[in-house]
Amino acid sequence: MRIIFKINSGFVASVWVILFFILSFWGISSAGELKKKSYDDIILGVKGGYSLFEGYYKSRFSGSYCAGLSALYSRPALIKYLMAEMEIAYSRYPLKESKSSYLWLLSVNLGPVFYWPVISHFQVYAGVSGQGSYVFLHTSRFDRNEKAFKPGLLAKAGAFFPIKLGFRIRAGAEYSLHYLSNKPLHGFNFIGGVYYNFNPAELVAAPERIVDASAQIDWYLTLGNKALQKGDVEEAKAGFSRVLAIDPNNGEAREKLDGIRSAESDYARAQKLIEAKQYYDALPLLESAGKYLVLARTDRDKLRKEMAGEIALLEKKGIELYEKGDYRSCSAVMKRLLLIDPNNRTGLIYLPRALKRQEALERLR
Repeated sequence: MRIIFKINSGFVASVWVILFFILSFWGISSAGELKKKSYDDIILGVKGGYSLFEGYYKSRFSGSYCAGLSALYSRPALIKYLMAEMEIAYSRYPLKESKSSYLWLLSVNLGPVFYWPVISHFQVYAGVSGQGSYVFLHTSRFDRNEKAFKPGLLAKAGAFFPIKLGFRIRAGAEYSLHYLSNKPLHGFNFIGGVYYNFNPAELVAAPERIVDASAQIDWYLTLGNKALQKGDVEEAKAGFSRVLAIDPNNGEAREKLDGIRSAESDYARAQKLIEAKQYYDALPLLESAGKYLVLARTDRDKLRKEMAGEIALLEKKGIELYEKGDYRSCSAVMKRLLLIDPNNRTGLIYLPRALKRQEALERLR
């Protein structure tokens, strides 16, 4: 079988389509610079899937794999729900008459993609692209190769599933149209892919673009908890405060915000006690504040290290008091010991024993 490749006037149209979108990109970017606040999405990803032909060429070529790299760009502050996508795609189709013969296409696609965030983790999309394809045919029976550039069109639809940290999953279907030997080549791709948004604005500005209140609450709770882990108390308070602004009855945000404020108060009191060298009184406050404040945990660990020299003396004194039957004093000593070393074996053994003996004596009185 011989397929004649012919470059037609559609090549000129494809060039103009590509130039149009390049200039549109440049214009949008320039206009956006005038805005003080803009959030650009720059998304790169890989995709792959299954590709097949329909129509005239279906009986000649078998379906096979396709793969590609793509880049998407959007500026929601300027044009909502619109992205531009450029991709490089490769597909290969074995010839049914001879498995060692094949046709492959290397395509560059460029065009707009419209999307709609149905919910925070589900966005549907549809788009159309101008397509320029380098087509290569190898026929082993005649030991010859034929190649040509072919313009075409690509239509696509599917869904994005944003997950965490800028990552998103893509699933969709694509339809492409070329003309080979003056006959239409209808291609269908069923693809899936993984994409990443390199713009950190997605982590900061996304709530402004989420209409659903529950999604905004989840977002700000996540930001607040992450800020706590990093030790950024002010950012954490801001996140939880935003949640309460949306839902004043949100229990988690209220608990975290109250906990932070209580921790700040405990930490301030602990600092005064440390200045007064009342270290045993300061340690419980540092322990309590450390649930929310990284600095409190740091000061607690530092103070325990400085007081580690007292551990052996406290162990000895506590055991002596226990053997003398002074269980109340023994309990007080063992509590101090565990303030310095919470995992101390002697304290963990003798404290519950002393408390139990003291309770027994009080019942007899």
